Amino acid sequence: MKLIAKISMLLAATCFMVASCDPADEPEGPDIVVPPTPEPGPEPTPKPDPTPEPEPTPEPEPNPDPTPTPGPDPTPGTSLYPWAELPVMYDADRNGVHDNDPNLYYATHFTDLKSPTGGAARNYTVCFSGEHHCPVWVAAPRHQMYQVKGVDRTNAYKRDPKIPADIQYNSKSTGGGCNKGHMLGSAERVASKTTNEQVFYYSNIAPQLSSGFNTGGGGWNILEKFVDGQVCSDTLYVVIGCYFDKFTDGYGESASPKTITFGGRNDVDMPTMFYYALLRTKKGNSGKSVRNCSASEIQCAAFVRTHTNSLKGQRVSSKEMMSISDLEKLTGIRYFENVPNAPKTSFKASEWGL
Repeated sequence: MKLIAKISMLLAATCFMVASCDPADEPEGPDIVVPPTPEPGPEPTPKPDPTPEPEPTPEPEPNPDPTPTPGPDPTPGTSLYPWAELPVMYDADRNGVHDNDPNLYYATHFTDLKSPTGGAARNYTVCFSGEHHCPVWVAAPRHQMYQVKGVDRTNAYKRDPKIPADIQYNSKSTGGGCNKGHMLGSAERVASKTTNEQVFYYSNIAPQLSSGFNTGGGGWNILEKFVDGQVCSDTLYVVIGCYFDKFTDGYGESASPKTITFGGRNDVDMPTMFYYALLRTKKGNSGKSVRNCSASEIQCAAFVRTHTNSLKGQRVSSKEMMSISDLEKLTGIRYFENVPNAPKTSFKASEWGL
């Protein structure tokens, strides 16, 4: 009996130990809650940028005016470019020929100089006559940037590559008592070799009497020197022109049409009168474009001289002046159309130092 009792006790103890090791009976610890990854929400709406300050009004661009970006075809009877110096040009199809007169040809030349905005600066525009074999007018800006000496006179006489060769001079030879007269002078374009070479194109050359007109102290040279004195930092805009009908100037000097041998051809019409049409700001250093000026801020006038040797030594005076409007009536050309407030009907000699 004692043996049975011991065995029973041993079995009971074994069962207790097994029961104590059952993991199912171990106390459970607290659950470890792993928070779910939040779903990405919408991006926050960015705050609007503050309203920018308005750009300051730019300073006027320095003159001469920069080369424009080519735009739509011009309206007939307007200039191809917005430059202040240009007369009206009738070339709506831009083929370089006057729309209504096939004897008139246009050409514009650009220099290798840089305009204030970085493009090629213009040199001059010419209207050349196949009837007279001579320039009708040359329009150009006069500004110090063209006269800062970078080259000597080139004497590079040759045909204008933009004008038909058969209506130009055949050579640089002279005749008829005339020498080769520049419309836009060589001394006015010495900033670079290209700039100077272009003013020696035959399209910029007219026959001028050599003994008293285009010579030291000659009538034309005196007027050229006077115009040199009108150049200003705002730019002086000039049209240099020829006239071919009978003409009498304010000094009573007259000239009649005449055909001469010149430039290697015998059918060149010698001009009876040469003129300057000038426009600039009155102050000269306003920093404003003349296209944005009022009439009271602009001065313009024409200076005309009969093509004669008799004006040698004649100082510039109000006798040779006329309004731009009167010059238009004489020549049939409309000047300074790109300057809306140009006071073309009047002038004051005193504004030009006379």
